[in-house]
Amino acid sequence: MSVEKRKAEARRWLLQAQDDREAGKALLQARKFAQAAFLAQQAGEKALKGLWLFLGLDPWGDSLARLLRDLPGEEAPAFQHLLPQALSLDKLYIPTRYPDALPGLTPKEAYTEEEAEKALEDAKAILEAVEVRLAG
Repeated sequence: MSVEKRKAEARRWLLQAQDDREAGKALLQARKFAQAAFLAQQAGEKALKGLWLFLGLDPWGDSLARLLRDLPGEEAPAFQHLLPQALSLDKLYIPTRYPDALPGLTPKEAYTEEEAEKALEDAKAILEAVEVRLAG
C-alpha cells in the first residue's frame, strides 16, 4: 500500500477515534459514566490502530499498552510517555460493559464521573499524539 493510502486509512481510524471520544463526552454529560469510559478506551485503541496502519503494520488486539509497547524502535520513544494512560484505558475494556466483570456491581454502579472524565482525558492525550505523528 502506498504512503498516501496508508495515511488516508490512518486518518479514517483517527476520525472515528475522535468521534468515539466526542460520543463519550456526550455520555458523560448524560451521566452514563461506564459507557463514557468505554468509549474513551475505544477512542484510544482506534487512534493507535490508525498509527499502526500508517506505519504499514498490522494492528491486532485491544490492548493499548501492547499497541504502544510493540511499536517499532524508531517510533516507540515518541509514544512511551503515554503508557500510563494506555494502561488506565486498558482496564476499562471489559468491566465497563459486563455486569459479571465486577463482583457484586454492575458497570452503572461502579463508575464515577471523575473516572469517566479521566478516561476521556487519557484518550485525548493519545489522540493528540497520534494526530501529531500523522501530520509530521
